Amino acid sequence: MNSFLPVVVEILLLLLIFALAAGLAAPFRRRTDADRPGIGGFLHHLIRPVLVLALTLPAAWLIDLWPEASRWLADNPRHVPAWEVFWLGVLALALVESTARQILAVRGREWPVPDLLEDILRALLWLALAFVVLKLELGWDIGPLLASTALLTAVLGFALQGVLGNLLAGMSMHLTRTVKQGDWVDVEGIEGRVKRTNWRETRIHTIEGHEMIVPNSRVAGAVVHNLTQPTPLRRHKVNVGASYSDAPDAVIAALESAAAAVELVLPKPAPEAIVTTFDDYGINYQLRYWTRQFHRRTWVDGQVSRHIWYQFKRAGIEIPFPMSDKLLNDFMAVVYNQRQLDPEPDALASVVRDLMASDLHNDVLDSLLDRGDWEALAALVRREPFTSGEILMSQGDDGDTFHVLVRGRLAGRIDNGVTFTVEPGAVVGEMSLLTGEPRGATLTTETGCELLTFDRDAFVALLGLREEIPERLADLAATRTAENRAAAARVEADQDRTDTCGQERKSILRRLLGFLGR
Repeated sequence: MNSFLPVVVEILLLLLIFALAAGLAAPFRRRTDADRPGIGGFLHHLIRPVLVLALTLPAAWLIDLWPEASRWLADNPRHVPAWEVFWLGVLALALVESTARQILAVRGREWPVPDLLEDILRALLWLALAFVVLKLELGWDIGPLLASTALLTAVLGFALQGVLGNLLAGMSMHLTRTVKQGDWVDVEGIEGRVKRTNWRETRIHTIEGHEMIVPNSRVAGAVVHNLTQPTPLRRHKVNVGASYSDAPDAVIAALESAAAAVELVLPKPAPEAIVTTFDDYGINYQLRYWTRQFHRRTWVDGQVSRHIWYQFKRAGIEIPFPMSDKLLNDFMAVVYNQRQLDPEPDALASVVRDLMASDLHNDVLDSLLDRGDWEALAALVRREPFTSGEILMSQGDDGDTFHVLVRGRLAGRIDNGVTFTVEPGAVVGEMSLLTGEPRGATLTTETGCELLTFDRDAFVALLGLREEIPERLADLAATRTAENRAAAARVEADQDRTDTCGQERKSILRRLLGFLGR
């Protein structure tokens, strides 16, 4: 029993040296990255073998204090040198690896060996180095040891077939780069971001927040849909129907505008809509667009569909639906019973009410018009709904309409960085129509909005309601234009401002009277 005690003590002491060195190196290794250029990255893999060698000398000194252990080492003088040679070899391997990593890091390239394969290769090299040291330093006959190792490997391989299958599958995945940490993948219906891949499993964090643990053998044998590699650029498609009474060109333009209004949809490749089929109840279209976040397709497609409804509503495009005979008969019965009802007066009254409550009536025209005037004009004004995030107008575009904001809130932005907010009742876009100049700001809907839109016909009708209106609008437009230009040019002289305002007024009044044919 006593003859084995020094052997046990020596083994335990060597393990203690390794454990102590690993413990001392752990904080440093956690704070450093082997793939980052610098002294920290270079020493990341070197620190542990250096500490083992540094701790070996005081350990050998402590052994000399125990006579029985000291006699054991005297009888086996090659043990300590063999231990040192082994760790010098480990240090040399770590030096080669650290140098290669630093060269790649300086060149801005990734380390090509996956973590799992790297650990396996490192373990195999350490094992081969141990056999070499046993053979050359200690003079052991490693043939029986190799035979025993082979037998043990066969037994373990038979007993751990599933584990080894996952291990080999993991090695294959790492070598081929099928999936990497951070990739969005779909593995047999399990879709999410790859959190981690180790020797046994792949952890996938789904978009619903679940963490799915998938064995590597299943991932290797499945059809993997990688949403990130080789590029995250992916195409979406949404199928929409429209009635036969709506021209395909108008429908396609509305569909493409709806897709372009969504932030995540890429401008290039541009959204594209095509006619797909002619059904009994309408024409089917397919809208195609591209994003770099296909894993968010449910949300993106929903946003595009929401914008489609608003685009169709404003353009008067109808979305058809199939009707059974019973549904058609019931519908016709309702129409027959209500055919005398005319909802239009209520709609016109609502337009009149909103116009009279707006800044157009109270401020711009200063109550020049009465209810009868607005009632005559209301039929030419369109009530248009907008969803949040739509661009109402862009700075620099030509403008042939203006709007009265009835509900919601608009966000304004000028190219010089100025931002502002538009509240209900405000009039927007009128300056471009009055002066003929491009839009002076970009307006986006912050919330769902409802606007009353004046096109050229409605504007001409407004000008003709009163003799004073063209002059009133010319005064307003001239004053605003002169103020804007004076501010931009930092004009401080009152006389210059007055002259500029007079010139602008004459020019704008001629334009407005031209609308009326005068």
